[in-house]
Amino acid sequence: MHLKPPGPKPIWQAPFLNYMDLCQVFATEFSLDEVDPVLLRKFSLLPDNQLLSDYLSEKKINKLEKILAKSLGLPLRSLLRMQPLMVINLISEQILAAYHPVSMDNELWKAALKKGKRMEGIETFEEQLQILKKIPIEYQVKNLVSIVSNLNQYRKKLLHLAQVYDTGDIQQLYKVSKQGMGSIRKLMLIDRNHLMAERIFEKIQTDSMFCAIGAGHLAGKEGVLRLLKKKGVTIKPILMK
Repeated sequence: MHLKPPGPKPIWQAPFLNYMDLCQVFATEFSLDEVDPVLLRKFSLLPDNQLLSDYLSEKKINKLEKILAKSLGLPLRSLLRMQPLMVINLISEQILAAYHPVSMDNELWKAALKKGKRMEGIETFEEQLQILKKIPIEYQVKNLVSIVSNLNQYRKKLLHLAQVYDTGDIQQLYKVSKQGMGSIRKLMLIDRNHLMAERIFEKIQTDSMFCAIGAGHLAGKEGVLRLLKKKGVTIKPILMK
């Protein structure tokens, strides 16, 4: 959902737009109209004028810089002010550079706007930033070092995740994605699943809604689909051929 779908014109576009026509409301995880560039920029930087070099030795910085420059052309020295989480995002984007330049949720948002749908968010932009702020910097640094030190392995894992996504197998996608979340799984996935399921349930009491959320939130015992079923919602998959 948040990544860039393959191909110049994704095959999912036409059927998705047809189902969008049937709904009154369109919602993504948060309203894209709420994105505040100033707030996002502030969040992207390490707090209190810190640098990544405050957490890593010069020797380690040099090693990571050489790997990123050689493999992806990323200049780590110019990214030392950024939160490690944001650097990891840049690495992921570079690995998936062959994908379409606009993410799927962004494309769906623009399509819904053209159709005159009422636009909403399940969470808020501020809430998502607050969740990300709870991820300890030390955890982010450790994760960044692990990813860069094992970049080929991370590349294979990320591309495998994209391939699983393309198959539409949400159970397998859930299994693969949760393995890489470690200690932040409850914060990033489980707690948010409960919040999203509750808000989706409230919204569909009055309006029909096309809701676009990350596929990692769908499956599992505490996935959004299971939580909605527990509330009495009938769930039926629509297969895209």
